[in-house]
Amino acid sequence: MKRLGIYFLVVIFSYLCGVFFYKAAYTVLSISERSEDDLLYTGINLFFIFCVVPAYFLIVLILKSVNIQSTAVYALLLTIFGFIPSMLVPFMGGFGFIFLTPGYYISEMAILLYAFFTGTAVSFSLGIKILRHYPTLLK
Repeated sequence: MKRLGIYFLVVIFSYLCGVFFYKAAYTVLSISERSEDDLLYTGINLFFIFCVVPAYFLIVLILKSVNIQSTAVYALLLTIFGFIPSMLVPFMGGFGFIFLTPGYYISEMAILLYAFFTGTAVSFSLGIKILRHYPTLLK
């Protein structure tokens, strides 16, 4: 039971880091208060809970089974996993390929998504690394 609680804390920590990165990017980009990009935040929460967390654990288990223990590799693969749906948001939203223009990939919405998924991936990787380095936390 303690093991499940510790992994739950890693998920919460990675989510909070993602939110921090998202809010930092929101501030750095100076997005206006009237922008609809803040509505993106609700969709990110649901996607993170139901898709990203299970996928992160699956990716970590697969890498562990092939004996890859590098935190950098974990962070890179988890970040790439987050970038894939970020790049397909217009298509998954029903807008089709018309909105998949080169300008989208550097748009404010895309940068906010990149920031969120980078923050969650790096912090999740660090959390898993800490748990491997201190196995007594899991007992």
